[in-house]
Amino acid sequence: MSTSSMLRKLKMLKPLSLILLLPFLQGCSGHGGAKLLWQAPIASETTPIVSNGTVYIRGFHAGHPQEEAKLFALDAETGKERWVSADAVKEVYGETGGSVFFLNKAGHLVQLNAQTGEKLHESTDSNLRILRWAIRGDRMYVVNGSQEVVALDSRQNKELWRRKLPIELGTDTDLQLEGEQVIVSGHFKDSVRHFGMLWALDAATGHEQWHFEAPPPQDFAPLKVLAHGNYILATNTAPLTLHTHVLDAHTGKELYTPIGIFDLVGFHGDTVYASSGAYNLHTGQRTGEKAEWVSGSVVHNNIAWKRHYSSVGAAEAFLLRSSYDGDYQGSRDWTHTPPNSSLEGFDVVSGKSLYHTQECKYTQFSDPVEADGVLYHTSIAMMKEGQSGVWAFRLP
Repeated sequence: MSTSSMLRKLKMLKPLSLILLLPFLQGCSGHGGAKLLWQAPIASETTPIVSNGTVYIRGFHAGHPQEEAKLFALDAETGKERWVSADAVKEVYGETGGSVFFLNKAGHLVQLNAQTGEKLHESTDSNLRILRWAIRGDRMYVVNGSQEVVALDSRQNKELWRRKLPIELGTDTDLQLEGEQVIVSGHFKDSVRHFGMLWALDAATGHEQWHFEAPPPQDFAPLKVLAHGNYILATNTAPLTLHTHVLDAHTGKELYTPIGIFDLVGFHGDTVYASSGAYNLHTGQRTGEKAEWVSGSVVHNNIAWKRHYSSVGAAEAFLLRSSYDGDYQGSRDWTHTPPNSSLEGFDVVSGKSLYHTQECKYTQFSDPVEADGVLYHTSIAMMKEGQSGVWAFRLP
């Protein structure tokens, strides 16, 4: 039925009937500032990867939880399915150099043609340990389980450089690209000392530009890294040293004594927002009064977007379910505390809630990602009444 035909029929309905129909017609569409562009029936719990007009999703067809997770390539403007991988997928690394890379069920690294989904290469090594990765243009940067940082030219299938670091790497290891630098975190340990470290490597050559050792009091945890323009923020996450070192991105020198922030929210110019307030990165001084800041997965036009749960039961759904997409087995009474989800937009300066999408009942959302002013995320139903899909919202 066309939109115009539906509108003509709606005008013929009694007002009460129209009111009853509105929730059904709206579904989980956006309102209050975010406009729903499309929804694709792919169930997923992972954050989408958006690159060169394509949305890549690890998931399965909604309503079919018995399917193995595959890699779906969707048109970023329409949500139309372009191709689906033949292999079952464990983890997707991203698109670079006209190829998509992922780890398949056998533990092999697989390379597909990004346009067609045709398999170009599959490794024979089933013991790959890729801890972190980042992609820029035709290059992929990887931190592996051998404490190495490796730079690859994916267009030429060529290794550019490899550097082994004298640090231990684990689940808290981070890798970020900022300017012409690769920033890697880990921790150093010998018979006497253990402390967090950062290394800044030249993205083109792998040569060390600087490294930073967390000063006393030292802790065992690697530093959590956030790069922002001329600043590198390195946060100690251990309870005894819960603070953030602010470093000059070009020299690695600490600019002032650590500041007492650890839950970083977002940035606006030279101001960083955290759970304890707003701080000027140039001086390290707090600005304004403490406010209830909210963290966001995406900051766009000074609006921090995050996924929101209306019930603490959402987290429990992961522990109780036997599988996704409505095939739920558990003893909890979801009629009182269902895992309802929505996306909310908050003013990054004041923390005030400004926008939100309509709440989806019995649904788990992924973190969103923004590309060209469009917010993409995935959802997966925890019960049969929920809504699974890939969602695209035009941001205000």
